[in-house]
Amino acid sequence: MARTSIYQSGGAYGFRDQLQDAVNLIPVDSGYARRRILAACAHQYPEGDVMHWWHEGAPDRGVRTRCSDDLVWLPWAVCEYVEKVGDTGILSETAPYLRSEKLAEGEPTRYEAAAPEGAGTVLEHAALALRLVIRRGVGRHGLPLMLAGDWNDGMDT
Repeated sequence: MARTSIYQSGGAYGFRDQLQDAVNLIPVDSGYARRRILAACAHQYPEGDVMHWWHEGAPDRGVRTRCSDDLVWLPWAVCEYVEKVGDTGILSETAPYLRSEKLAEGEPTRYEAAAPEGAGTVLEHAALALRLVIRRGVGRHGLPLMLAGDWNDGMDT
């Protein structure tokens, strides 16, 4: 919950990090997990990708990337939360999307300020993420393709 580490001591919220931590805290504080899931939804673009990390502000500033593993953490966190807490009402809660130009061909990342635009339910946000994973395809072993900095930043393309 400190939002800091050796390589990023600026206090940003990490998309996958906050979901991993929040879900594991469900037995202690399920409300925290609920708030972090809604915050993660609010940092998704209408195309399905997400802001990999961000600093809160007006508007929030963070990095749009091609990380693919971020996308599966949201549906996982939602499923874990609903299963453990029994709060199916979260599925119909709404959260905004972020407005921004898509990453251009050959543009790996972009640090940007992105404002909210439009909204969807938590279920729609989770489904949108999974649809993007499916559209991106699988490799020769049938596993989802890895893109940039996946699975704790240790794997790349």
